[in-house]
Amino acid sequence: MNDPRARISIIGVGAMGTALTQGAHAAGYQIASLSSRHPDRASRVAEDVGARLAASPADAARSAEVVLLCVPDDAIAPVASELGDVQGKIVVHTAGSRGLAVLDVAAGRGAETGSLHPVMVVATGGRGHEALRGATAAIDGTDHARRWLGGFAEDLGLEPVTIPAAHRALYHLSASMVGGLMTGLLASAVDLWGQLDLDRDTGARAMGRMVQEAGRNLERLGVPNAVMGPAVRGDAGTIEEHLRVLAINAPQLVPLYRDLVTLCLPYAMERGLLDSARAESVSDALGERT
Repeated sequence: MNDPRARISIIGVGAMGTALTQGAHAAGYQIASLSSRHPDRASRVAEDVGARLAASPADAARSAEVVLLCVPDDAIAPVASELGDVQGKIVVHTAGSRGLAVLDVAAGRGAETGSLHPVMVVATGGRGHEALRGATAAIDGTDHARRWLGGFAEDLGLEPVTIPAAHRALYHLSASMVGGLMTGLLASAVDLWGQLDLDRDTGARAMGRMVQEAGRNLERLGVPNAVMGPAVRGDAGTIEEHLRVLAINAPQLVPLYRDLVTLCLPYAMERGLLDSARAESVSDALGERT
């Protein structure tokens, strides 16, 4: 474990900031202070972990050796410029899409800079720091910051990996497709249940359980074996029927459905489940050659 005497201040107490605060506290780290634009919410979290509620980012930074910035991506550089004297401190952001350049002001003031981005869906009202256990976390930083972050990630039950700076945006895109964009797909699937005279809660339970098992299959079976559905089976008739009912009930989803079927086809062929003729029949069912 990292030195438990290293005090941590966390700036930004949204879903990620709260999860990291609780996870660090549970792992034995001392949370010195929290800073937030929403002090009412932050005060409850601070009380839970025995931390002080700081008056400003600079106030929070003064009381710790490690400063975690859990703020929106566009706010990282402005908040980092408010930290004041950070000579010898470790200053870390938690944005998956940004490199270390957003912390250049802190680095210029003598800070060791780094980044920590858990590859996990962390939602307000969700499982909090428990959701982080077993998740992958992308870390980067100066040698000193990276060593500390590696130990910190492992203490929280995360699996640290290093993403090359040149591919940071591609990495974040991959995570966003699952952690962000897929949630819109799931919500749209749930809303179709309303046309079955079933409520959203019923649909959410059904889809939630399915996506959990799909995730387990992805982890256990890998790609391409976890890819499944009517496209993989070559069920052109089913796909035609799906498009028919979508055109009536949710026409806005027709282009998305076509794209999702198209994405599945190369994996079905890689598995040897479809030959080129059967893949072409699926493409014909989409109403356009794919």
